[in-house]
Amino acid sequence: MRIHRMNWGNMKTSHRMILAAAIGTLFLQGCAATGDTRADSQAAVPVQARQAAPTASTTAIPEEPGQPVVKADTKDNFEAVAAAIRQQMTRGGRWEFVGNEGRRTVDQRFADMRILFDQYGSVDKMDSTARARLLTDQTIINDTLTRYDGNRLVCTQEIPTGTHFPKKVCRTYAEMRREQDDAQFMMRQNAKNHPVTGH
Repeated sequence: MRIHRMNWGNMKTSHRMILAAAIGTLFLQGCAATGDTRADSQAAVPVQARQAAPTASTTAIPEEPGQPVVKADTKDNFEAVAAAIRQQMTRGGRWEFVGNEGRRTVDQRFADMRILFDQYGSVDKMDSTARARLLTDQTIINDTLTRYDGNRLVCTQEIPTGTHFPKKVCRTYAEMRREQDDAQFMMRQNAKNHPVTGH
């Protein structure tokens, strides 16, 4: 028997980290100079069928101690960051568990951001309305990536078999999802190999 309690504190901490990781807090850095205000899941895949993690793109999402940071204040930088994030949404990547609806959301918001960069070229040339629109797109993308971040630590209180004392167990979101997917896969295989027959 397991008792699960989500540790929302860890999720909030990770949320702040992903806000910088997905597009970067520095993305709207031009605003500081002007003073302007600017659920789903994929099909379960057994362990043996999973591919290796995707190779690093030409533009990696850099990490500093405790906080990822990405600067993307021009169209070229944006395109590189968007490509790196999409790559990490493939199987084995950091955001592989973003479902179909989440992927559509990310694609739509990236498309809107691309329109803004096509029009203005860089953040420092955008007016306050465009910056506010850009920030909305960025926030929605970050919220989606945070929810499905494979590196997010999830801690639960579990009662191991044979004892009545709960134990704190921490896993990454990716590890937790893979355990769930593997369990579902085994259940389907067992049902397939041992079908229930009528009497």
